[in-house]
Amino acid sequence: MSRFRVITLGNIQLFLNLALLFGLVQAKSSFKFTNIKCLEHDVSFSRFEICRLKVVGRDVVSLNIKVRLYKSPVTNSTVNLAFYKKSNGFKPFLYNGTADVCAFFANRQRYPIFKIIFDMFVRNSNLNHTCPYSDVLAVEELVLNEGMFRYFPLSEAEYLFKAKVYAYNDLKATLEIYFYRKD
Repeated sequence: MSRFRVITLGNIQLFLNLALLFGLVQAKSSFKFTNIKCLEHDVSFSRFEICRLKVVGRDVVSLNIKVRLYKSPVTNSTVNLAFYKKSNGFKPFLYNGTADVCAFFANRQRYPIFKIIFDMFVRNSNLNHTCPYSDVLAVEELVLNEGMFRYFPLSEAEYLFKAKVYAYNDLKATLEIYFYRKD
């Protein structure tokens, strides 16, 4: 009589399904940019020199944005950030808030949601300083990954991240970034 037990493929599949069900093994999700729209509302104030997605590999897309400021330095700026989920059109989802950009960079702990969002792209941008802002603002080669969304409960779906940027209480630009999460 053999002391070894034969493990069949069915048993392995059953174990993996149970492990996923009870959270013993983390399933890998993929995040990917699908579209970007950069809308200029005051071209005498600023202009998008670069606003594009670039395919850098199979299922890997990077985000590139470069904004030239013509009336600088900017010392008074506000941003409205909103998340939308696609469900028969894009519907408001999870978060919609407004913050003073200069106050945020002076004390990031005061705006926890904005800090989480900012931390997603800080390594790929030149925005990591307090006001005033001048010349060029840029986000380069930003690629989404699962770790960026550890604080956001995103299910498999398509999402829209919208940022409305105001300077001196006047809408200057709107940025719409579309992406999806796939399990």
